[in-house]
Amino acid sequence: MGKPDEQSGRRYTEAEVRTILERALRGAQARDVSHDELVAAAEEIGISRDAIEVASRDLELVRGEDEARAAILARRRKGFRSHLSSFLLVNAFLFAINALTPGPWWFFWPLLGWGLGLAFHARAALSSDVSPRQLRRESERSAARARSEQLLRLKEQRRVERLARKQRLEQSAEDLGQAVEEGVATVLSRIAQEIRGSAPPPPPPPPPAEDAARRRRIAPLDADDAESEALGEEEADRAARPGRSRR
Repeated sequence: MGKPDEQSGRRYTEAEVRTILERALRGAQARDVSHDELVAAAEEIGISRDAIEVASRDLELVRGEDEARAAILARRRKGFRSHLSSFLLVNAFLFAINALTPGPWWFFWPLLGWGLGLAFHARAALSSDVSPRQLRRESERSAARARSEQLLRLKEQRRVERLARKQRLEQSAEDLGQAVEEGVATVLSRIAQEIRGSAPPPPPPPPPAEDAARRRRIAPLDADDAESEALGEEEADRAARPGRSRR
């Protein structure tokens, strides 16, 4: 085994670099690598960012073509399986009719004609040849499907955001209404307290019915006493007058 300084002085060709990297990636732990990590690793060995960008776009195109080819072949095979199921069911039904009814055997004529068409269909379905035109059309169809799915996701996201915004507005309006009601109640309570603090004292309660009657009974007696006192004073004045006249 060579020393580290001897290993660092070795040079590798492009094919050797590719082979070493492929073996290292196979031996490393499998994980996804981000684009930034790929660019950083390439710059470590002297590959520019532009070269990585071009290679990644080419890889995306190749990946898109592979996905389009796989979708086309899968659709072909699915159509052939459906065709084969229809062929077997219908021809079994025709055979049963021909066997249960008197007369010559005629079911093999539609069997042969349909079987010929099924053979051509099988040849096209089991073939892996795909024309560039078909690949382009499939890529356009996939792109349109991806755009439609993205639009649906955006619509659903906007609908969820509108619903959340509506709920927030309703909650804010409810909180504001409660705050206004509490504020109005507080203001009214303070005003009532101020009014009660500045109002004059209430008048004394009216006397009961018994006190009023007693007062009415006492009032005539007081008038009689005053009249008696007035009569006594007049008599005293009369008695004093003759004495004054005799003198």
